[in-house]
Amino acid sequence: MGPVVLLSALTLLASSDTPVPAQPHERFIIVGFDGMDPGVAERLIERGKLPNLARMKKLGAMRALRTTNPAQSPVAWSAFSTGSNPGKTRIYDFLKRNPATYYPDFSTVTVRRGRFALGFIPTRAPAVINNRRGATFWQIASSRGIRTAVLEAPINFPPEKLQTGVLLSGLGVPDIRGTMGTFSYFATDATGAADTEMGGKVARLTLDPGGRSRSVVHGPRNPFAGRDREGRIPDLTIPIELQRIRRDAVRIALGGQVRTVKQGQWSDWYTIEFHVAPLVAVRGIARFHVIEAFPEVRVYLSPINLDPRRPPIPISSPPAYSAQLARKLGLYKTLGWPEDTWALNEEKIDEKVFLEDLNYSFDRQRALVLDALQSMNPDLFVTVFQSTDKVQHMFWRLIDTEHPMYNRRLAARYGDAIEHVYMRADSLVGTLLERCKDGRTTLLVCSDHGFSSFRKAVNINTWLVRNGYMTLTKLDPVRDRNLEDLFGRGTFWPNVDWSKTRAYALALGQIYVNLQGRERLGIVPPGRAYNELRDELLKKFGALRDPDTGEGVVRRVYRREELYRGPYFDEAPDLVVGFERGYRVSWQTSLGGIPPEVIEWNERRWSGDHCSVDPDLVPGVLFSSRPLDAASPAIIDIAPSVLRRLGIAPPASMDGRDLELR
Repeated sequence: MGPVVLLSALTLLASSDTPVPAQPHERFIIVGFDGMDPGVAERLIERGKLPNLARMKKLGAMRALRTTNPAQSPVAWSAFSTGSNPGKTRIYDFLKRNPATYYPDFSTVTVRRGRFALGFIPTRAPAVINNRRGATFWQIASSRGIRTAVLEAPINFPPEKLQTGVLLSGLGVPDIRGTMGTFSYFATDATGAADTEMGGKVARLTLDPGGRSRSVVHGPRNPFAGRDREGRIPDLTIPIELQRIRRDAVRIALGGQVRTVKQGQWSDWYTIEFHVAPLVAVRGIARFHVIEAFPEVRVYLSPINLDPRRPPIPISSPPAYSAQLARKLGLYKTLGWPEDTWALNEEKIDEKVFLEDLNYSFDRQRALVLDALQSMNPDLFVTVFQSTDKVQHMFWRLIDTEHPMYNRRLAARYGDAIEHVYMRADSLVGTLLERCKDGRTTLLVCSDHGFSSFRKAVNINTWLVRNGYMTLTKLDPVRDRNLEDLFGRGTFWPNVDWSKTRAYALALGQIYVNLQGRERLGIVPPGRAYNELRDELLKKFGALRDPDTGEGVVRRVYRREELYRGPYFDEAPDLVVGFERGYRVSWQTSLGGIPPEVIEWNERRWSGDHCSVDPDLVPGVLFSSRPLDAASPAIIDIAPSVLRRLGIAPPASMDGRDLELR
């Protein structure tokens, strides 16, 4: 522990409002493996691939774990941490919509822009507010004096303060651009400068006789710039020079750092600084991978992570903890979406590069976890790994022979990628089980949801248009939407006639009524007309069939009052779609797009999913090192159960029941 952190800790302990650390009889280690599927885990256990999870199943318990509706990570992990349903956590999806503008935005945070006098003197610092509501069980435990450590805490950005412990934020922490991960791709054979559907930046390189090419790296949006012709806010940029120095290497100069990276290799971390104003700079870190040096030059730049040594907004509690970890263990990813699924989905990196980066991410987090357990010896420890989720999103096509992107050659090489990540998880479980030999420590291993194949995409807005619920001002096709429209505040809904539109879809399977008094241009009266429209949509959309097979596409459409209760019920979507296996809401629906066809083949590498799949089909999984009696546990049951075993009465706001651990 560094001297500054140590001094801060001693000061806190000396203050009258800080609880004296308790010594509970029981201790908990809780490890989340995002997306770990009970069916996949069971099959691998039967094949002898997961001996440590098999031991937990035999000596303790293994159960399918009921997830939230929808089965999405921000929704489910919020329920996990608070023990409450989305009507109380306020998190219903990755995205939310503003009824005054119909624009989407991330559901988990609200950003308050900074202010500058004379164009460069900061008068108000930017602020980020965590939209998740409800006290987390680790915060409650910490307030009662339980020594607590939470690493990669999901939907906990900015981080909440722990009175006796430390916390590092995880899922929900953005990159330096405020996105879930904007990669860059520099290539001599690129068609030109462009943005990919999911937000990547592509730049064409032209080499001079010395093999040099200059380009720019994109950073945060420029708060002083006006909007471009498409309504987007331009980016801050810094220059980069790439030079092919041999047939197998590229020299990369950026921000005063010059390194030579061989073909097929990763660089060390680059520190990248963008000057927002003369007195304000934002700093991040990123790594390069040289895909090819000759005959073409192709270079990938990872999303620019917030620098843990000096993040513009705290990512840990206490704030100095993220820097302390970097000093002790080296730089690490801070992006809450650590694996770059977007670059693989856009075919800018291949499976080998993706898996190298995924394994790097897993190993770095494993090191952080084991160090925290050894050095802090907490009574409550919580961490969540993302690798299990991301590998299934991207490699499900190689275990599903009916997927349109199944490739026999790739399956022979990478068909065991999912299995190998599960085995890495199992290895960590084996290490953690050793800490349970003291007779006091319980290990819980859980996931937020399972997985299903994503073979076909459903364009809900296209269906709404075809069935008269949404009206367009013109029938001419418009370009597909991309994440830059969201983050850059470009044009959304460019040709929707809201005066004649009764319903619209946004995010990942949410349908909203264009309601009078709520939506700015709402036309559907509340009350009877609202309920009749929902009933009609539920019946008609629920009957949608795949024209190729005649099979039903939708398992069930839910009214919001069936799912949610709490102070934020009014922010819930009016209808929530639960698809059958093999189907998922399209990317274009999530971004407000309206493609020509209702159902399309998914010809992307992103091939496994759970979002908008009916939650009954994609439960999570729960392993316990000790037996439990709950027959059908839910993810909201973990928080109150842990608190009870720590001797703390769960607050009345928690909806979860007792797991009945023995």
